[in-house]
Amino acid sequence: MPYHLNAFVWLLFFTLTLHACNGSIESRHKPSNLKTPLPEKNFTEYINKTKKLIETATKGKLKAKWIEARLPFEFKPDKKKCGNFIPYKKGVLLIHGLTDSPYILRDIGNEFKKNCYWVRSILLPGHGTIPGDLLNIKYSKWIAATDAGIKSFKKIVDEFYIVGFSTGASLTLHHVLRKNDPKDINGLILISPGIKENTPLGFLAGWIGTLGKYIPRASWLDLLPDKDKVKYESFPANAGAQFHYLTKEMRGLANNEQTIKTPIFMAISSTDATVDPLITKDFFCNHTQNPKNFMIWYTGEANFKAKNTVCLGGTIKTKKISDKTMGILNYSHLSLPVSPTNHYYGKSGEYKNCLAYNTNGKHLKLCQQKINANSKVKYGEKNDKNGGYPVRRLTFNPDFKNMMKDIFSFIYNLKQS
Repeated sequence: MPYHLNAFVWLLFFTLTLHACNGSIESRHKPSNLKTPLPEKNFTEYINKTKKLIETATKGKLKAKWIEARLPFEFKPDKKKCGNFIPYKKGVLLIHGLTDSPYILRDIGNEFKKNCYWVRSILLPGHGTIPGDLLNIKYSKWIAATDAGIKSFKKIVDEFYIVGFSTGASLTLHHVLRKNDPKDINGLILISPGIKENTPLGFLAGWIGTLGKYIPRASWLDLLPDKDKVKYESFPANAGAQFHYLTKEMRGLANNEQTIKTPIFMAISSTDATVDPLITKDFFCNHTQNPKNFMIWYTGEANFKAKNTVCLGGTIKTKKISDKTMGILNYSHLSLPVSPTNHYYGKSGEYKNCLAYNTNGKHLKLCQQKINANSKVKYGEKNDKNGGYPVRRLTFNPDFKNMMKDIFSFIYNLKQS
């Protein structure tokens, strides 16, 4: 091994070991060794099985309302508004992101329900229980859950759409590429889609995960308090590795196959710190092709003008962020699928994402204060600069209503000749 590479590996080893020492291994950081049920046609039975899984894994440490929040959910159209059509005509499947639970897509699910869709969400294996369940997970399990969710639903509706957030979008694209643009999927709605991680070092996650077999703390890129009641804060290297392998394989399929013809809606922030937004835009333009494809590109750049552009993939609508009255610098990866009125992640919600300051008491306290146009603390993405003052990671989308209008306009346009 060349000297400079050898030195880099040792430096990485000691850095990760020291970083991991910032937290302590607790029972939730060890696998429960329980099997996540797969989606099935009897969706009520699937939800009940998943509830038993979460109850067993969390060992009474999670209140009933938070267990309910983590569960897969099913919304059926309101009979008074939509008519008593059984089976229902329109269906949408929701697939969450890495470390998330179905809760992250509840607001979008509710909007589809209001528009007379039959809504189902699934729970990906390793999620919704305890962070340790991601230590040994393989992305093939996520693919199996995605396939089962699609198979159990698409044949019982006339129109079928998939909403994927982050890793859920990666899995959706992976499915469509493997199945060669299946005709029984009418459209894809991809929010903050995971085409590639936003780091050139994603390939190292697998090495680090292997190191964790000998030094347990090194298995974790982040050991955090896990105060978020509906997703994990602690993050094992293996989770990052599996995302890397999944997206690398998905991009390989895209390079080897024809461009994706299935209609696609995308939305992403230009400052997304979790996935690479520029690679996402490139994927949209060069690996998808449909005149009705539509992307929203959110940007906080001061000199950027709102405009529509067209590439091979479809139309890109650039939306300039103008939420200064709310104290917002940029939209984050996490924010796009969540309504400002969400009782947990919304503007007045219970949860405040200040994980960047977990070991800095002064900044943590500042970060948790109320934010408005005059406050020095701002909302934004975790890599935003704010003159030395904290930035609370934005957990809701101020443009949520308009984004949903664009989604339903996209679907409406698909039905026009």
